[in-house]
Amino acid sequence: MSRRLPIGRPGFGRVRRLPQRMSLRTRVTLWATMVVALAMVAAGLGLLLGLQHSMWQDRDSTGRQRLSDVTSLVRHDRLGSLIPSNGGDADVVEVLDTHGKVRASSDYDTRPGSPSGFPSPLPPQVLAGHPTTLGDLSIGDGGDFRVLARPIRVDGRPSTIVVGVSLAQAEHTLSSLSTGLVIGVPALTALVAWTISLTAGRTLRPVESLRRQAADITATDLHRRLDLPACQDEIHALGVTLNDMLARLDDASVAQRRFVADAAHELRSPLTALRAQLEVMSSYPDPDRDPRMAATLLEDTVRLHDLVEGLLALARSEDPARSRSQVARVIDLDEVVLAEVRRQRSLAGADIDARRVSGGRVRGDAEALRCVIRNLLDNARRHAGQRVRVALSERGGTVELTVSDDGSGIPAADRLRVFERFTRLDEARSREAGGSGLGLAIVGKVITAHGGTAHADQDPAPDDGGIGGARLVVRLPAAPPPG
Repeated sequence: MSRRLPIGRPGFGRVRRLPQRMSLRTRVTLWATMVVALAMVAAGLGLLLGLQHSMWQDRDSTGRQRLSDVTSLVRHDRLGSLIPSNGGDADVVEVLDTHGKVRASSDYDTRPGSPSGFPSPLPPQVLAGHPTTLGDLSIGDGGDFRVLARPIRVDGRPSTIVVGVSLAQAEHTLSSLSTGLVIGVPALTALVAWTISLTAGRTLRPVESLRRQAADITATDLHRRLDLPACQDEIHALGVTLNDMLARLDDASVAQRRFVADAAHELRSPLTALRAQLEVMSSYPDPDRDPRMAATLLEDTVRLHDLVEGLLALARSEDPARSRSQVARVIDLDEVVLAEVRRQRSLAGADIDARRVSGGRVRGDAEALRCVIRNLLDNARRHAGQRVRVALSERGGTVELTVSDDGSGIPAADRLRVFERFTRLDEARSREAGGSGLGLAIVGKVITAHGGTAHADQDPAPDDGGIGGARLVVRLPAAPPPG
C-alpha cells in the first residue's frame, strides 16, 4: 500500500507553498484599479483613433474642395502656371502632364517644368481617386500629406490634378494628446487606486469592528451583542444577522445548561433513594422487611430506567442525521396506534376508547412514532379520571391523532410549556403521578422532526360530545397513496 508523504518535512524533497494571503481591501483595490485602468486605456485609444479619423476626414474634404476649384479653373480656361491659393497654406496643388512634369502648381518652390513634389508615378490608389497618406515628399519641409488626384484634360491633353493637404498640424495635435494620455493615464490610475483603497477601507471598517467584537465573545458571555453601524446597509444587516445568531446560541447554551441541571436533579432523587435503602438493608438485615424494601427498590429502579430511556429518546429525536432518515418508510399509523392501545389496556388504569381510529399512512420511523403514541397514552392514562379517548383520521393530506382524557385538563397558560423538558404542572401533574417530565418533550421533538405539529387543547364538555379534560393533538403530513 502506498503512503502519502507529508509535504514540507525534511528529507522528502517537497517544499510547502505558503498561501499568499491578501486582504479584501487590497483585492478590491487591485481589481477595481485594473478595470479602471483598462477602461481609461481603451477610452484613450478610442479618443486617439476617433480624433485621427475626424482630422483625416477634414483633410480629405479640404483636398476634394481644392480638386473641385482647380477643375473649375481648367473648365473655364482660367488655369495659369500659378494656381491661386484658397486662403490656407497647408495644401499643395499640382497639375501634371502624362510625363509627370508640372504644368501648374500652387505657390511653393517647384515651378512649371521642374520635377514634381509628388512621387512619379503616383501610387495606384491615388490615381484611383482614394485619399492616401504619403510621407517624405519634396514639398516644403516634407512631412506627411493626405494626397488626392483627379484625371482631367488640359488644352486637349491628358493631365492629372494632384492635391496634397499637410498633416503636420493634425499629427502635432495627436502627438500632444498621446503625450498627455501617457502621462495622465498612470497618474489618474494612481489617483483612482488611492481613492478606491481609501473608500474600501472606510467601507470595510464596520466589518472589521464587527469582527473584533465577535472575536472577543466567548462561550461564557454569549449574552453580549455586537454594536451595529448607524447606516442601514448590508453591513448593518450582517450585524443584525450575527446578533440573531448570538441570541440563538445563547438560548441554546442556556437550554443546555438547564437540561443538564434538570437531568442531574431528576437522576439524583431515585439514586439517593436507592442508596439510602441499600444502606439500611446492609446495616440492618431484616427478613420480614427486605421483600418490601426490594419492591420499593425495584420501583425506584424502574423509574430511573424510564428516566434514562426518556433522555436517550430525547437525544435521538434531536439527532439531525436520524431526523433526515425518519421519512424513509411509509407507516400505517392506525396499526401502531391500535397495537399500543392494546398494550395499554393490559395495564391497570383508565378505560381507553379507540373506536374513532381510522386509516392513516405517514412517512417516518415506526419506533419513534410508537414512542410518541406510548407517551401520549401514558400521559393521558396517568391524569385521567376514568376514560381516555383516542381518535385518528386523515383529511386534506394531513393525518391527525387526538388523545383526550377526562382529567382536570391543562390551563391555557401552560399548553405550550408542557412540551418542554422536565415540565410538570401543579396538582395531579407532579412527580407523584409517575411522570419524568420528558414524555411530551419527546412527542414534540419527534413530531417536529417528521414535519408535523403537536399542541395541547381542552376537550369539549361531555354535553358537547367530548370528555372534558386535556386533549393532545398531533398532525403529520399524509403519505401519498401507493402506486
